[in-house]
Amino acid sequence: MKLTILGSGTFFVNKEVSASAFVLDMGDKKALIDCGPGTILRLSQAGFSFKDLDYIFISHFHPDHSSDLFPLFMNYNLSDIFSPGTLTKYPTFYGPEGLGKFMLDYSNLVELHSVEGYNNVKFVDYTPEMKIDDFTLKTFKVEHKAFNLDSRAYALRFEIDGKVIAFSGDSSKCEGVQNACKDADVFVCDTSYPSNQKVNNVHMNTTEIAEISQNGHVKKLVLDHFYPSFSKYDLLGEVRTGFEGEIIKAKDLDVIEV
Repeated sequence: MKLTILGSGTFFVNKEVSASAFVLDMGDKKALIDCGPGTILRLSQAGFSFKDLDYIFISHFHPDHSSDLFPLFMNYNLSDIFSPGTLTKYPTFYGPEGLGKFMLDYSNLVELHSVEGYNNVKFVDYTPEMKIDDFTLKTFKVEHKAFNLDSRAYALRFEIDGKVIAFSGDSSKCEGVQNACKDADVFVCDTSYPSNQKVNNVHMNTTEIAEISQNGHVKKLVLDHFYPSFSKYDLLGEVRTGFEGEIIKAKDLDVIEV
């Protein structure tokens, strides 16, 4: 298996850093995890097509993780309109409770009434444990508050062929994210804040990341979700002071062996 970093940033996108998105390549199946601004472009730059995707998973609805979700959906819808019969498969979209309504409301908001009545793509809400084809997805509700509003945010744990690949999504230090990363072969972790930054149930800082990764016996830790305002900090070095496993600082279009 391989993990391709499509985006390692947040809302602050540029030619080098796109927003949160990853492709988990399982060989015969491919999953997209999160779909922030720039994902569709990065997908193409990484050598993938929307036609390759079997599953799409989003951790929460904040736009830096979901804003390309509707444009991605439109690739399937419009392909059926302009080139009927050319698509050989359609992905299932998975996400927090209310995903179908989120997509329907968005389509109405932008005056592209393309979701209602289109049944080739399905929207499925998370349950705590989901058996999907040959792998298991376990979802963990996490604490993530932004602008004083609690988010429907999840950490995701993929169990595939004896391997565990976990994604924190956006999360503060909480029981959910700690359970998601336990004994993970690869843990992709929201690394928004340096060690001296107070987090207030929004994100984790590097001290907290090191602690949960060390206590969870994570084998390979991938730091992502970087804010440019903290680019002067040695985030990897800060995590290293409390974590003994392998650490990778994510970079767009990097490919990580699982």
